[in-house]
Amino acid sequence: MRLGAVRDLMGIKQVLMDPESKGPELVYMVVSGMTKERWENLTIITAGRFGKEFPKTFGHYHGTETPETYRVISGEGVLQVQKKHFDEKMWVWDQVEEVILVKVKAGDEVTITPEYGHSMSNTGEAPLLTYDDWRAGHDPTDYAMIEKMQGLAYYLVEEGGGVKALPNPKYQSLPEPKWMTAEEFNSFKKTKPQRQ
Repeated sequence: MRLGAVRDLMGIKQVLMDPESKGPELVYMVVSGMTKERWENLTIITAGRFGKEFPKTFGHYHGTETPETYRVISGEGVLQVQKKHFDEKMWVWDQVEEVILVKVKAGDEVTITPEYGHSMSNTGEAPLLTYDDWRAGHDPTDYAMIEKMQGLAYYLVEEGGGVKALPNPKYQSLPEPKWMTAEEFNSFKKTKPQRQ
């Protein structure tokens, strides 16, 4: 095992709704090389708030055609996935085709296909722990467009004891997010044709 990545407040502020907000100093860390079998990484996301926004991973796209599967070990959260928008084979990075907010809890597994960017938010009161099977590593370009857009399409904030999605104004013509459970999302992905 090895420490794969650590994101503190300075390392996540570029994608926060309010980059000047205060919150936990350690946001999340990734431990890699977990097993020789299925799971490669363990991610631990702290509990707390940045203003009203929940702690989250930075968010990224994948530069390969390999899907990624997450398994929630403990805690609860929301996995935000957003589908790339293409205009005549050119990726239009300030638009997205769809946004899905997947409510996850311990025991859930979710598989994300390459056309989706994604980030996990901890919406609970305890650390959120997840495994994933991503072994290909990450290139800085996987994160570049998310940073340029100051995060994914929606910011997840606490409101009235629940979770509310606020649109990121840097994106154009945002679709309404679809809320799903992990089971609904996996069924939805199986029935939906993938981009060629």
